[in-house]
Amino acid sequence: MDDVLDILEANDDYLPDVDGVVNCVHNYCLNLSKHERVTVMAPRGRKSYKEDLPYRTIRCNSAYIPFLRQHYGFPETDRDFKKKLAQERYDIIHIHSPFNIGKFAVKTARSKGIPVVGTYHSNMRMIFECFIPFPLTRRLILKNIGNFYNQLDEVFVCSPKVGEQLLELGYTGKVTYLPFGTDFEKCRNVEELSRKANEVFGLGAEEPVFVYIGRIQKLKRIDFILRSLRIVKERGFHFRFFAVGKGMELEPLKRLAKQLGFTEEEVCFTGYLPREQLPLLSARADLLLFPSLYDNFGLVKLECASYETAGVFIEDSCAGDGITHGVNGFLSKDNEDAFAQTILEAAADYGRLKKIGKKAQEDLFITWEQCSEILLENYRRIIREYRKKD
Repeated sequence: MDDVLDILEANDDYLPDVDGVVNCVHNYCLNLSKHERVTVMAPRGRKSYKEDLPYRTIRCNSAYIPFLRQHYGFPETDRDFKKKLAQERYDIIHIHSPFNIGKFAVKTARSKGIPVVGTYHSNMRMIFECFIPFPLTRRLILKNIGNFYNQLDEVFVCSPKVGEQLLELGYTGKVTYLPFGTDFEKCRNVEELSRKANEVFGLGAEEPVFVYIGRIQKLKRIDFILRSLRIVKERGFHFRFFAVGKGMELEPLKRLAKQLGFTEEEVCFTGYLPREQLPLLSARADLLLFPSLYDNFGLVKLECASYETAGVFIEDSCAGDGITHGVNGFLSKDNEDAFAQTILEAAADYGRLKKIGKKAQEDLFITWEQCSEILLENYRRIIREYRKKD
């Protein structure tokens, strides 16, 4: 085996669009490309987007899907794309989505006689339960997804709980644990950033601050956060809550916040924030509120932990994996009263809360560079095992 690997990463969405999966693939590529030859196979994005990455991308025909708000790839219709891939040499293909580009990547790997692996990122069952009302149709789709993963040589998951989801789809192959990381650094000047955040966002030095950071969509359960915070407010606890991000549910959630009696000062939907401002809120926040049952990980958990901010999660959720209640974060039962009570208990002792935030940084923090090293070790192992079969 050549010491330098030729690696092809494949995803059905990519930059300039950004979500957790795109963030993961991009960070893998940034780190792997320092020593390996890395290419990303993805759909063409916005015409105005200019590719300026330290690794190679190869783009196929795509169409913009308004419902999904992303470009969706159609590699089979792109003759030049197919010809280019057929001529190129790779050692391994890594798929991050089980749809058009993922299916095309499997065919490409088999035609080249190389291993093809995947990462199971998203809770497929919950996604289709949310968007498809017909149980039979959902079952058929999920069965097909399970069959797709069964074509791969190995599948990576970020936790045992996520592995259980994959097995429930009918996957019968090898599952390997692979952690996700952050490109943030461990913050050593939390107090300085907190003071700056007070100036930028008009906060009092002693005001409790809670945050949600991520896409503003139904699956993230921001409505659950708002209803829980109404209970917190009714119990006489003053706070400021910032929901950071953009998405299709932004306006409905603003209306809900108003209906629940919150002022714009109490609950602030910031929309998109420049990346340089995120550390300010992450450091200033007393708690990250993240009751998602959809997220199989939630990169924001690590990002906030980087700034010594602990989170409140739901018991037995994938997002709460790695959290020990009262040690490096907080876990709540899955109802609004319990979530509100957990927030109140966490915020009641500021000194204890700060210690738990420091412990979150100590326990949860891992960089994408470290994760990429683990991934590369697995690539090399899988390639060796695959070639021994020949």
